[in-house]
Amino acid sequence: MENSNIQKNSQNVDWRTIIVFVSIAFSSQCGGGFASGSTPWSYFFKNTGFYGMLPVVTQPYFCLLMPFAVAAINCFIIYFFMKFAMDFRTFDYGSFLLQYGKRFCGGMLARPMQVVYELNFNWLLIVCMALAYSTSGSALSELTGIPYIITTLIVGAIMLLLCMKGASLVRKNAVFMSAVIFIALVLVHVPNLFFNIGSGRLSLELAQMSGELSAGIGAGEGSYFTYLLIAFVWAYIFSGQNLAGFGAYVNHAQLFSNKKTLRLGVILSVIVNWVFLEMNVVNLASNYSSVYDGWVNGKAVYTILVVQEGVGSGALKTVMLTLLTIAIFFATISTAINYAQGFNDRILNWYQERVKEDPKVSAAKRNKRGAILTFLYICLTWGVSQAGLTSLVSKGLTLASYITLFTLIIPTVINVAIGWNDRD
Repeated sequence: MENSNIQKNSQNVDWRTIIVFVSIAFSSQCGGGFASGSTPWSYFFKNTGFYGMLPVVTQPYFCLLMPFAVAAINCFIIYFFMKFAMDFRTFDYGSFLLQYGKRFCGGMLARPMQVVYELNFNWLLIVCMALAYSTSGSALSELTGIPYIITTLIVGAIMLLLCMKGASLVRKNAVFMSAVIFIALVLVHVPNLFFNIGSGRLSLELAQMSGELSAGIGAGEGSYFTYLLIAFVWAYIFSGQNLAGFGAYVNHAQLFSNKKTLRLGVILSVIVNWVFLEMNVVNLASNYSSVYDGWVNGKAVYTILVVQEGVGSGALKTVMLTLLTIAIFFATISTAINYAQGFNDRILNWYQERVKEDPKVSAAKRNKRGAILTFLYICLTWGVSQAGLTSLVSKGLTLASYITLFTLIIPTVINVAIGWNDRD
């Protein structure tokens, strides 16, 4: 009787774990590029190609469907690789990848997968940190007129102080920071969503995009099917850049006590991210002409244009712009500090192992070494950020998405097809 009660309790849904995981997943995926509208615009509307590998096209009303495609990919991949981590007790991405790769092709791909992911993750550490304060710098520049190089220096200095002093504070308040981002984006996007749909602006802009599609097909640039296929490719790329940092998700798999809680956690996290991405895309589509002009003229924070062209008077728009700036800044902080902390931990752990240093000595010197590494990391990523937000999104994160196809997407599909025994 007692054993049956224990087994019953072990299958109860742990809502506290779900809330924590949804908050972490939301703040991780809803970074600066997401909140600013730069990432959705680059992937769903006007991409800039990828070093000649993908054509530069307008993806018209397909943009409304693509957030759902992203959500479907994310839900499938995140659930199964976290389930794998629970079943095989692999909660760090190194052991996870080795175990993942050993199950097919005689294990010959396990080590290459791990090495490629290591390179990809280090690249991602640099690009995402640069993207983080590039977003805040772009928003500050567009709102104040201060040159981009100055605003990114200001943001970089703030990030340096927070990364050195505030890492533990941010990690302990993931739910609070997610709530701030959530509320701010709701107050910005929901009123504009109803305004854009109700006023007919969405229909007008979709008609314009449809006309561009027809003109492109008529000019021989491709067929309807070609445009749709390319749209789905960019939906995967958007999903791939989310999943490129899957090492964090693997670590969080140990939060869950049973598969029922895991399923609900993953599904709810994906739904929340899908809803916010969909609202973002609808509002961008409703202001397609204005955002396109901003894109041509070098602007990078397109949700500012959504607010400026949207609902309300000058005072209401000022409030919305303030809320949007807060959302972008908090999204930037949560991303930047987590990546800076990850950079420090990886370098310091590698150094300690390489020199065979006593753990007590390493612990005593960790803060000082971490401060030096943080300074170097900030300087490096500030230099990368000068490439501009649009370039970082379209080139930097897209490269990470391609690599994720080899290290995670295809192996997940293969492992699901092979199947494995569940573990309690």
